[in-house]
Amino acid sequence: MTGQIKYLSDKALVELRASITSNLGCYKGAGFRDSAENASWDITLGVEFDNDLLKTLDKNKPQSVAAIDLENSKIVGKALAGLTPAMANEERIWVHLSHVEAFEYSKARWLDGEADEKLPIAISKHMFASTQTGIRDDHALSRLWWNYHIAKTCMPNDVEGALSLILKTLDIRSNFVERIWMTSRQGIATSVLKAMRDQSWIIGHQDNFREFMKAINKFGGGIVFEALDEEEVDSFVDDCVSHAKKKRAA
Repeated sequence: MTGQIKYLSDKALVELRASITSNLGCYKGAGFRDSAENASWDITLGVEFDNDLLKTLDKNKPQSVAAIDLENSKIVGKALAGLTPAMANEERIWVHLSHVEAFEYSKARWLDGEADEKLPIAISKHMFASTQTGIRDDHALSRLWWNYHIAKTCMPNDVEGALSLILKTLDIRSNFVERIWMTSRQGIATSVLKAMRDQSWIIGHQDNFREFMKAINKFGGGIVFEALDEEEVDSFVDDCVSHAKKKRAA
């Protein structure tokens, strides 16, 4: 079943953020369905989403974070395929989703089991998203959407393969996705993913990957990758792999 993506008014968002402590009962209980009936919570974006698919998010506490994030990123990316990157930087959309349509998932994944004194911090971090970094890396739903969007942008013909690489470990995710300069420059990001896919040495050991990323950062800082063709970018990345291997062997 499809539905319309909704978002909160600015005033409703401010009030909700200021009421985290007084709303702890809702966060630990049934959520905010009653609030969702208020006009200030019922603003339609004009974009449809797959509500049934969104309800299939895996709510289990993950033993393997990467494995569950992989599946859940696919679900969120496909369910909210109508969002544009500009829309996906709007906190009010994600707050509505985490408090209403995907509340049970957000609660189970990020709030259940937290001590009462730590619960407000977890709520603020994973149910709200006041910065671009928070949207990309911390919010219960938006981080999954950005995983999928980046994978699809870099490898449109193998989104699942790209996701598997990006989410292989938390360290890889943080080094790849959280580097805005890379994920906003498709050419170098795609080339890095191809190298990770084709050269098993890179992700064969955590220190290999870290050394590889150090080389990318060291030698790529002054390069305008948009001015290079695909072969030139691939050659640069290969040189970084060679440099990383030498450093690891030293």
